[in-house]
Amino acid sequence: CKPFCVHSLPSTADMADAPTPLLGGDTQGATVNATTATGPSLPGAAQSSDCSNHDCLFDLIEVGPRTGIVPLGIGTNSWGTNVRKFDVPGLKDAFTRSLEMGITLFDTAQIYNSGESESMLGIVNAETGKKAVIMSKFNALGKAAKDLVPSLRETLSRCKVDRLDVFFIHHPKGDPEVLARELGKAVQEGLISAVGVSNYGEQALRAFHALLARHGVPLKFNEIEFSLLRRSPERGGLLRTCEELGVKVVAWAPLAQGRLTGKHTQKIANPGTLELLKVLERIAQKRGKTQGQVAINWCCCKGTIPIPGARSRTQLEQNAGGVLGWRLTPEEVAELDSVAVDEGGLYRDPEAAFATWGWPAPLFRCFVRGLFRCLFSCARRVLPLQERCLP
Repeated sequence: CKPFCVHSLPSTADMADAPTPLLGGDTQGATVNATTATGPSLPGAAQSSDCSNHDCLFDLIEVGPRTGIVPLGIGTNSWGTNVRKFDVPGLKDAFTRSLEMGITLFDTAQIYNSGESESMLGIVNAETGKKAVIMSKFNALGKAAKDLVPSLRETLSRCKVDRLDVFFIHHPKGDPEVLARELGKAVQEGLISAVGVSNYGEQALRAFHALLARHGVPLKFNEIEFSLLRRSPERGGLLRTCEELGVKVVAWAPLAQGRLTGKHTQKIANPGTLELLKVLERIAQKRGKTQGQVAINWCCCKGTIPIPGARSRTQLEQNAGGVLGWRLTPEEVAELDSVAVDEGGLYRDPEAAFATWGWPAPLFRCFVRGLFRCLFSCARRVLPLQERCLP
C-alpha cells in the first residue's frame, strides 16, 4: 500500500486528481505508521520509499477487500435528526467535504442518541450519493447477545446500506461465545465486512480474539479511549497486544473532550493537564498548527486511528489538518510522551465530564469534582464501561 502524500491541505479541485483512499488498490498488509527522514522511525513504523521527509502522510488502513482509509475518522456521537438541535445542512456539508478531502471513515453506534446518529449518517450518505466507510457498534449494555443480528439489521436500515464496513461490540458485556457466534453469522450472511470490539482491555481482547478465530472470523479493530490525556493503553501494553494480534486501534476522544484544543485552559485546574497543555501549545506554535491538530497527529504517530467529532465544515477541516500534509518528528513525539497523562480520560478525571456536560460555578467546583469521582467509581464497579490499562 502506498502512503497518501500531500504537503498542504488540499482544495476540492486538488482532490479531484488526487488518489482516493476510499477504494484504493490492494491494501493487504497496510499499516498506520510511515517513517520519516528526520530521525529513527517510531516503533512499528513501516519503511516507505515514496516519501522523503516527515511531511509524508501515514499509510492507508485496510478495512475490507480493496477498501483502505486514511488513519482519521469522524465521530458522529453528537449527530441526530432533531432539526431544532442539529444543523442538518451543516452535517451534509461536513460529510461531503470530508470525502472530498479523502477522510472517508465515519464512526457511529446504536447507543448514540438512541439510533439517531446512525439515522442521520444514513440520510446524508444516501442524499449526497457519496460512499463512506461506516463503522457502528452493537449496544451490548442494553441488548442481549442473541439479539445481535436482528439489531444489526436495524442498524443497516438506519444507515441505509446493505452491508456495514465494520461492526463492533461496544462494551465487554454479554456471553462472549454467543457474541462470537452471532458475529460469525453476520459475516457469513454478508451483513458486515469486518469485526471489531470497543473498550476491551488486554485479557478480554485476547479471549475474544481466540473465540472469533474458532468461528473463522478475524478481529480487526479495538476502539478505545486514547489521547495525550489517556496514554495508559500504550504504557499498560494494550497497544502492543493489539499490534501482536493484528488488531488496529481506533482512538475515541483523541481531543479529550476538547481539553486538548486549548478552549478550556482557563478553567482547568489539574496540574498534569496544564503542564501538558504548555508543551502542546509550544509545539503547535512552532509547527503553525492548532493544539488539537498536534494532539490528533500524536495519536496517528502511535499507530491509532483517531475519530474526533465534527458537525461542521470548519470542524472537519480543522481535524483533517491534524493528519493531512505533515507529521510530528520523533523528538516531538517523545517530548509529548514525557508530559502525557496516563489516566485523565472521561471515566477518571472529573474535568473531562465538566468539558463534556458543562463546568460548574467556581464556588462549587471542588465539591462537584469530588461527587463526580464518587459517581464514576461506582459506575465502574457496576458497568463494564472501560477496562483499566494500568494497575
